[in-house]
Amino acid sequence: MKPYNELSFRGKILRLRKLCIKALDDYPIAVARVRYLTTESTTMFRVDAEDGQKYVIRIYSEADSSLAENKTEMFWLAALARDTDLRVIQPVARRDGDYISLVSMEGVPHEKRCALYKWIPGTTLAEHVSVKNYHQLGAIMAALHNHAEGLTLPEKIQPKRWDKTFYFPGEKAVYKTSEFSHLYTSEQIETLDRAIDLVDPFLANLYQRKESPFVIHGDLHYWNVHISRGKLYVLDFEDMVMGFPEQDISISLYYLRDEPAYTELASAFQAGYITQREWPHLPKENLNTFWLARMINFTNYAATAFDTDEDARNYITARCEEIEKRRGIK
Repeated sequence: MKPYNELSFRGKILRLRKLCIKALDDYPIAVARVRYLTTESTTMFRVDAEDGQKYVIRIYSEADSSLAENKTEMFWLAALARDTDLRVIQPVARRDGDYISLVSMEGVPHEKRCALYKWIPGTTLAEHVSVKNYHQLGAIMAALHNHAEGLTLPEKIQPKRWDKTFYFPGEKAVYKTSEFSHLYTSEQIETLDRAIDLVDPFLANLYQRKESPFVIHGDLHYWNVHISRGKLYVLDFEDMVMGFPEQDISISLYYLRDEPAYTELASAFQAGYITQREWPHLPKENLNTFWLARMINFTNYAATAFDTDEDARNYITARCEEIEKRRGIK
């Protein structure tokens, strides 16, 4: 058998499809067809069942999440399905009642973590950005916050905290390593260093206040929301963190920052949010600092995210220029 790392992309996908079929034996569905969907931070396949139902099976990335984080995601999703009528992605329990399958297969390195979800209809909100839809999204986020604030987490559930720029387990400042520093100019490295010096104390200080943090989505932007027949559905809870409402809000608004109608969209989002929950204290300078944290994170990640050095450098240059501009915003 050809080693996995020597396979073409298509070859890897075909082998991972076989692994998914093996994982699906753990679930109470009769599988008719398994088709590749996409690879982002995780790899996903569409599953069609013999009874006509559709699902998505996800293979988690070892680099982007841990088993403990996956179990945290499943705990909240199961609680949301039990306690609310919010339109969020629903995990499918295995025959033994658990949600995560640990699967090993010859020809695929390392044990893989898989989860099965019910199919979400529609297309991404990114294709339907509007005042009306962002009003609805604001209300959904507030409802998620209301539920999470009243949720008691078992001791074994310990979500990560967004209390520093690089907050994912094992995440490193790769822009300063010998392997990737050639992608960054000395001026860009200095820009990132100065921005981190500003952002890290701000994020750490959030967790020193009296209010208790609770579970938040942590990545609720328009690529992680589907719209179908005018209704929004929230996906991808993989990056959930123990945090505060303003952190979640800042991420949603970050992706709108270059929209010509940003002011109207942000106002609609806030108007929707306050139909369910009081708007948190979020002055412009705090929102900007959250955005800086996001930009630094992405600029660091760019070193490994692009296929060519040229594409990586172009992205890094654009973000560092934006970071320099935003560092002075008050």
